[in-house]
Amino acid sequence: MKTPAGKGKNYSTNYKKKIVTTDAYLTKSGQGVAVCEGCQAVYRNKRWYVGPEIVKAGTVAVKVVCPACLKIRDNFPGGIVTLSGDYVLPHKMELLKLVKNEEGRARGFNPLERVMTVKENGHGSVIITTTNEKLAQRLGRAIKKAFHGDVKYHWSHDNKLVRVDWVKDVA
Repeated sequence: MKTPAGKGKNYSTNYKKKIVTTDAYLTKSGQGVAVCEGCQAVYRNKRWYVGPEIVKAGTVAVKVVCPACLKIRDNFPGGIVTLSGDYVLPHKMELLKLVKNEEGRARGFNPLERVMTVKENGHGSVIITTTNEKLAQRLGRAIKKAFHGDVKYHWSHDNKLVRVDWVKDVA
């Protein structure tokens, strides 16, 4: 027998999506106001903000180490960007200036997005490691837009890691 519409099982449209993350570096909720010892980022209302001036006068802030500083200390990258090809070494300064500008722009939105290291591998490539995968993806997109070339993204399935490979050869 059919049940009339609206009768039968009780369905609720009020629910919260459960976000499951396995990132051990993320801040545990429940802390009040915290300030990073290294970069002076502020944790308040379950979010990280830029600069200690966001803390109200009279508020007691706990000294902690933010997730980005922990990842840099532990050398645990979330993204690896490889710039390769004949174009890289002659234009290295322009490429790194773009990377620095994109990092600054991204840090304005999320202070946990940072470039960890910039190294040359000795074979004409530059390898950039980032604290999270979104910044690496953003760098790949910005470099492709500014300098053209080919970019490929390789996402890891087990952990939050992306490898971005950008290649441009001089024609």
